Amino acid sequence: MAQSSTTSRNRITNAKGLSNELLAAAKFAKDPNLIVFTPIGAGPVDILVLNIKTGEYTAYDVKTQNYRKNGYKIARARTGEQKRLGVKIINFDPESKWNMEEVKSRIKEHEGFRDTVYSDSLGFATIGYGHLVLPTDDFVEGVAYPKEQLETVFDNDFQIALTSAEELLEEIEVPKTIKGVICEMCFQLGKPRVMKFKKMWEGLEAGDYNKSADEMIDSNWHKQTTSRCESLAELVRSCAWYNF
Repeated sequence: MAQSSTTSRNRITNAKGLSNELLAAAKFAKDPNLIVFTPIGAGPVDILVLNIKTGEYTAYDVKTQNYRKNGYKIARARTGEQKRLGVKIINFDPESKWNMEEVKSRIKEHEGFRDTVYSDSLGFATIGYGHLVLPTDDFVEGVAYPKEQLETVFDNDFQIALTSAEELLEEIEVPKTIKGVICEMCFQLGKPRVMKFKKMWEGLEAGDYNKSADEMIDSNWHKQTTSRCESLAELVRSCAWYNF
């Protein structure tokens, strides 16, 4: 029975993967300047796209967005063969929705949790999930605070970050994935610092998400929190197919 159940789950997973590959191919096919090929059989490439204006071929691997039980997205990197072939990753799920809980979970995982005041990487007093201790706060060093209290602090900080992201993106249409990235950037860096990523914003306004990701990497932020910056830049880069 267990073996039959596993086989059934595999069929469902394979069917969803194939469905999303076809839907992603159809997304590209809407552009009259693109010719889309779908290789037969298993391999490192799901879709091959020819731009008849430039003569450029681009290979893609379509990944269905999956999530852990806590709502955090499972990241899928390119294989060595895909890197050698220059294959790009598309994280595609037509059923995905703007999910604040997903973004919250990701922020918490990146920030970590401490119930006492500590110094962050820049030497600032911090507590809970990366909450910058303000002069108006009454947190005392050496005191352990209840997690429920610090969860409330996090929810308030997240709402400020979400409002900041929505204000920054008010006149720019971007995929929901990028909205979540900007929200997390506002949470970590604050709205004023995020506004200073001028070339990143130029890329977002032009729909050039590869440029935006490159500009995220080319920053002091990348030097300060390298792994976090790179993971968020990769999410932005994965949306490069969006405007086709």
